[in-house]
Amino acid sequence: MAWVCATCLSGMPPQNITAKDVLTAVRRKHRKDAVIREVVVDDPFHLVILNRWRLETNPARWEGKIHPSEVAPSIPDGWTPQDSPPKRRIDALIVESGMLTAVEIKISRADFKRDVEAKRRAWKLFTNRFVYATPKGLLQPHEIPEGCGLWEFDADAVNPRSVKSHGITVTKKAIVNHHPAALPGQVFVALAYRVSKYETIEERRS
Repeated sequence: MAWVCATCLSGMPPQNITAKDVLTAVRRKHRKDAVIREVVVDDPFHLVILNRWRLETNPARWEGKIHPSEVAPSIPDGWTPQDSPPKRRIDALIVESGMLTAVEIKISRADFKRDVEAKRRAWKLFTNRFVYATPKGLLQPHEIPEGCGLWEFDADAVNPRSVKSHGITVTKKAIVNHHPAALPGQVFVALAYRVSKYETIEERRS
């Protein structure tokens, strides 16, 4: 059965498009790829800052070998070595042959304006592309952070009779990171638990 976005049938204005609508459109656009929702990693830059703190607290050990500024530019105000690494969540991770794309869905300008580089940088490090997926007209290309892309979803452009129709236009292409860092093991562990849980549910149904 073909997917039909609720906004397409009701004629509701674009501002009533939900994050679920946008995610469904992303899945349809990449129907031949794996689209995994809500993937989380620890911020790897926490370890970088921790290493700088270690250098500063034991300078004699590293004197003449490396300067703390070469490890990290600075230590954020209020940071302590007891802090847990911040969690960085992405709304969707697209896995296709030779390409990982981090997708951050925004359905309000207020939510977009709360986004900062510290939230993006981990996923920009681990993936080939970082894109924002939004309802059409919500954001302008010049507002998108440097290096990131913009995919716009137009509910009126979806043809419910076509499985290939997704309503997404690439308004701004992301700069491709050709050499991303390897995904941390915690991602594979989390995905393994998801698969195990899904298989357990399927086995109980059969």
